[in-house]
Amino acid sequence: MEVILKEDYPSLGYVGDRIAVKPGFARNFLLPRGIATEAFSNNARLLKHRVDGINAKRNRLKAEATELAKRYEGLTLEFKLKMAGQERTFGSITARDVETALKEKNLVVDRRQIKFSEAVKRVGSFQVQIKLHSEVSATINLEITSDAVAPKAVALEAGAEGEESGIAEKKRSKGHKNKKSEAQGDEAAEVVPEKAPESE
Repeated sequence: MEVILKEDYPSLGYVGDRIAVKPGFARNFLLPRGIATEAFSNNARLLKHRVDGINAKRNRLKAEATELAKRYEGLTLEFKLKMAGQERTFGSITARDVETALKEKNLVVDRRQIKFSEAVKRVGSFQVQIKLHSEVSATINLEITSDAVAPKAVALEAGAEGEESGIAEKKRSKGHKNKKSEAQGDEAAEVVPEKAPESE
């Protein structure tokens, strides 16, 4: 089923976009909520009126998006990736990370509008597209630096701690056994066997 979007819906498109969706999704969600209108109608005049209104809104939003894009262009966001050695990294920079960083700069964007051309899993410079409108995008820069960690040292330290813990546990266990043995010895000492009667 074809519909024309009356509102921006990043996962589908932007105002004025004509898209194909499942009939159930259109009738149960998009149309009742006013997000879209049917692309075909028995009343051609009514459809034309709706489309004219949608296009007017589309042009207004495009102008706003063009102005907003100027705030994004040339913007650089800095992130740190935990790394071990020269190549191995832990995790990656995601759309959620970019969304959060932009909010800190009072730039509100839906993470679904953030488009990566490649996964950001290494140190270096990257560019990310922010889709502000079906015809307007802005490019921002990501500078990824290293937050070095030494996993081997961490592993060794964890191993040493485990070893110390094991030794301490053994000592406690040994001490407990010694105390138990001493207690049993004390009990044995307290029990004095009766002397057999001397024969006359």
